[in-house]
Amino acid sequence: MDIEFFKRIYNDDIIYHYTKASTAIDFILYKQELQFSLSRKSNDPIESKTSERSVMSYKSTRIESEQLNNDENELHDFVDDMENRFCMICFCKNTMGEDFASPSFHTQFKGNEELFGFAKPRMWDQYADKYSGVCIAFSKEKILSKKREKIELITGDVKYLTYQELSMKKVGDIQMDHLQKVGKEQYKEELKKQTKESIFCKHKDYTGENEFRIGAMFDKDNCSFQQIRGEMVFDRTMMLDVTDCIEAIFVSSFTNDKQKEQLLQYAKSLNVEMIEMVWENKSFEAIDYKKRLNFFAALGV
Repeated sequence: MDIEFFKRIYNDDIIYHYTKASTAIDFILYKQELQFSLSRKSNDPIESKTSERSVMSYKSTRIESEQLNNDENELHDFVDDMENRFCMICFCKNTMGEDFASPSFHTQFKGNEELFGFAKPRMWDQYADKYSGVCIAFSKEKILSKKREKIELITGDVKYLTYQELSMKKVGDIQMDHLQKVGKEQYKEELKKQTKESIFCKHKDYTGENEFRIGAMFDKDNCSFQQIRGEMVFDRTMMLDVTDCIEAIFVSSFTNDKQKEQLLQYAKSLNVEMIEMVWENKSFEAIDYKKRLNFFAALGV
């Protein structure tokens, strides 16, 4: 690959999504859509675990009233609803802070691989079908600038914390004393802010993922229709339109030739680069797949 390609994608705008080759071919590239997944279905047990909350009061005598009881229940349901309905699409970012893309900075890609979100071995293993899948580069700005009438996006970088810090970030018991002090509506806004912050936190062991999330609240009215086993289903899947937001397609050398051919057709139709990650015993080579095929074709191979 030309060094200018790497300089062009080394910025805060480019984000990377790892997936199976079949998923990329049959869904993401076919319709230019990404599927939201409920955080409750995450493999991370901390994210998927349902919280247990009660009502706490530090006063010696608790004031009982029907209105307060209704407010308590409403706040409980409000936080539970946000946590249960939050769904997300996960991306990797580039590690910024270097002068790699500067016009005055003369360097090469080799030795700088760790700066890029597409060059993460653990991500290829866990999310790209054990090194047999793909990693698609998107423009974050293009995705977020699309006009959407129904889905309100919740976006942010993931923060990586210790177990103790995570426990402090999660919304705990409803504090009766604070409810009486500030009122239900202000408390609800505070809980909304805290809940949004908590759903963008993971344990620090995941730091290497350098994750950016695009989230939304699941709503059956915003679901796309699907055909499952011959039946039309309208209430299971929310999709994110990413038309004209794809910047490059990275494919593993372990992906089969038929899938590479299909991915190449998408790369040509989208007018984006297709880069083959050729794994070696010491690292990998990033090869311009189109140019290599054209070179072999010119040789009659």
